[in-house]
Amino acid sequence: MDREAIEHARRLKSTMQAAIDAGLIRTRQQLLAVAASNDLSVTRNGRDYAGFLCKSGKRLRVRFDFKDRPPSDPEKILRRTETAGYWIYALTAQSGDGMRKACYIGQAANLHKRLREHFNHTRVGHSSYALFEWAKHEQVEVRAAVLTWVAGTQSNATFFEGYWLERALKAGFEAPDVHNWGRLPKPESLPGQPMSWPVTEVQAKSIPLAEIIMKKLTLQPLYAKEAPPHQAEIDFDT
Repeated sequence: MDREAIEHARRLKSTMQAAIDAGLIRTRQQLLAVAASNDLSVTRNGRDYAGFLCKSGKRLRVRFDFKDRPPSDPEKILRRTETAGYWIYALTAQSGDGMRKACYIGQAANLHKRLREHFNHTRVGHSSYALFEWAKHEQVEVRAAVLTWVAGTQSNATFFEGYWLERALKAGFEAPDVHNWGRLPKPESLPGQPMSWPVTEVQAKSIPLAEIIMKKLTLQPLYAKEAPPHQAEIDFDT
């Protein structure tokens, strides 16, 4: 019985969080109405999260960014203003004979900083380190392409990150050390995103990572209809 209660709470949390991230639940009032319809009692009603209690006694928590309460810390206002969204990008490498290919899919609020971190790849066992080891073994370069720009919270960006990773895996990419990336969501489709890995488009937009960093090149995302005009490109001079 306790196991069933735990699984029930997990399913509710997953369903509610997914609805929030997908924009199906847009307000605190809608969230509380959904909770009430599932016999959940409110235990916490914070600025960016809410806690609930199931009838079984199990608890769950969801996070959101409804912006319906002014934050008490002015620095938090600044941070949210600066992080209006996240870039979803791909680092890829392909063997010389074209038979094998590997990738790393990531997200970043500050793309310039994140790509520099990848370029240095000094953290053994973390992030894209395994991809660079794969490329080193194959004696090939690592290339980068910006896939899309996602408005909103990091939780929302994680759905896009997981979506693009699934597209890459289905296209035959290896993802070295993917077990260290955490359990990413696997949505079947997302608005404005391709249903399969856009092979031709990614190849056309991919540039050697070393060249991007050393020459401070500007990249354009493949799918970024929601990106603000001033963020439609990533300028490495800023």
